[in-house]
Amino acid sequence: MKKILFALSLIALVSCKFDQNGNKGVLPETDDNHTEVTPHAPSTETDETVSSENTQLDEHGNFIYSVGDLTTITLPDGKTLEVGMNSTENKLYNMLADAGYEVNQEDKTQGWITLDRVYFETGSDGLTANSITQIDNIVNILNAFPDAHVKFGGYTDNTGSQEINQPLSEGRAKTVMNNIINDGISADRLEAEGYGSEHPVCPENDTQLCKAQNRRVDIRITEK
Repeated sequence: MKKILFALSLIALVSCKFDQNGNKGVLPETDDNHTEVTPHAPSTETDETVSSENTQLDEHGNFIYSVGDLTTITLPDGKTLEVGMNSTENKLYNMLADAGYEVNQEDKTQGWITLDRVYFETGSDGLTANSITQIDNIVNILNAFPDAHVKFGGYTDNTGSQEINQPLSEGRAKTVMNNIINDGISADRLEAEGYGSEHPVCPENDTQLCKAQNRRVDIRITEK
């Protein structure tokens, strides 16, 4: 009987292990070849990357810009705009209001500001409804600075050929410009050009997050 009890005790010991806190745990499972099967650890790096991308893209795949805390802009004509500290409107206003800011006429790749709340329907140059607020704000700023001239540049990601992307990007830039003209800004103060997939802000163009940043319309002061 003693031998039987001793054997049973040995079986119990090898069937269990003790952790550092003295808690009993089951030994790792084995497969048919008696090798230990270690549970797969979650791929935290991949999960975090996907989660990060999801928080920076809206339901339509558009990039969500961080415009910062709200601030109030008081325009020279007395109108006020409540916008983000890092918003397109605040950057444009500061450039126009700063007497020391000079337009770089030699390097025309400089001075561009991305419209951070202007989006388009997929594959078209049609504006989404929530884009109108920012366009209206730009109209107010241009009205307050009547000497300012600006140019709109349209850009796409690298999906598809340049033969398709260039006219699409130009159509989007012109859509923004035409909406501003329709709101009363003189056409001779505005320009629009499409660059297709050229001048990406995220050169890798290899993720949905990166591509979304490259699909955009920018604005540049050409005269003030």
